Amino acid sequence: MPRERQTLVSDSSTLTIRSQRSDDLEHLFALINADEVLLDSLELPYLSEEVFRERYGSPPANTHTLIAETSLPSGRKRMIGVVWLKTMRPRRRHVGQLTLAIHPDYRGSEAEATLLGAALDLVDNWLALRRVEAVVYVDDRATIDLYERHGFTCEATMRRYAFRAGVYSDACLMARLRTPVVSSDANAE
Repeated sequence: MPRERQTLVSDSSTLTIRSQRSDDLEHLFALINADEVLLDSLELPYLSEEVFRERYGSPPANTHTLIAETSLPSGRKRMIGVVWLKTMRPRRRHVGQLTLAIHPDYRGSEAEATLLGAALDLVDNWLALRRVEAVVYVDDRATIDLYERHGFTCEATMRRYAFRAGVYSDACLMARLRTPVVSSDANAE
């Protein structure tokens, strides 16, 4: 069974972080098409379900997808966020590119921070990546603050990075660097 991590986020709901499943596409499609999520992405509105399924249905082997879902009091599950972590190749194999999308109702929440923390746990403790990059629009102060709390810094401002909502928008290239961890093998001589 795939690994899942559960966290109590309020008296009435539990947050589960897990890998993507084949039955997630309908909920993922709805999340990506939320106006606020669309604005902070590079996607276009009115993406057809067929194109969406082709793009998101079977992530490449070098892309790790983490899904955040809550358990509602009714017992139903609700997808509230997703992180894609793409590992680079060959001369940048120490780098991961991170993309996070969160439902507008959960922006700035403990659930968003937990989802990002789970992705960084994967980065540090399983993939041994030394650099993680993320692109955030400069007017998205809440997301920049979230990344900064997790060790990211803005390395560059990319002017007119993308056209969104009728204007060219600047974006910040953020990165988190990690120094290599030396083995503490007690049996080493």
